[in-house]
Amino acid sequence: MEADDKTEFDNNLISNLTRTTLTTEELNRRVGNLLVVAVLVAGVTFAGAITVPGSGSDRNSGISKNLMRLYICFDMLGMNCSLIAAIILCRISLGRASDDVTSSMELATCYNFYSLLCMGLAYTCILAITVQERRTGFFRDIITLQAFFLFIQLFYSFGLILSTAFKALAFLLANLFKFKAGMKRRMYHVRTSLMGRE
Repeated sequence: MEADDKTEFDNNLISNLTRTTLTTEELNRRVGNLLVVAVLVAGVTFAGAITVPGSGSDRNSGISKNLMRLYICFDMLGMNCSLIAAIILCRISLGRASDDVTSSMELATCYNFYSLLCMGLAYTCILAITVQERRTGFFRDIITLQAFFLFIQLFYSFGLILSTAFKALAFLLANLFKFKAGMKRRMYHVRTSLMGRE
């Protein structure tokens, strides 16, 4: 097989990979793996909300208050995204996924992705609060290193963030028009039934 043919074959294989059907064993393994991630993130974010990190010595400053608010927001978002992913995965494993299983798996994977991203952002906020409180060179170096790693995470996540944002926007727009059309039909039926009663 020529190198060009192999590349074309590999491209066709990759493009058709999403269209293949999963065996029950593969599906259960994937659901199990994603469920482990979702439950671990939910546990970590729950623990982060119950035992809020930081010594609390200088939380009255404006920057520390804002960072703590961001921490709690990202922690809450991470937990809820992981719980939604876990619920979707449980529905798949029970055979109660309303739409096709592949799109439900993709949705659960996206929720897991966003829960991990939020968990990393919450961790960055707590590190920044610690640097505010301690103000030593070591902690400044640590937050600089964390900012570098966060940048790498966002760099590799950018394509997935954009693609899921466009899919969510398209879904909302499509359902908004369906919702509006349904409301118009209902209003028409209500008007005609009211006019018929007069």
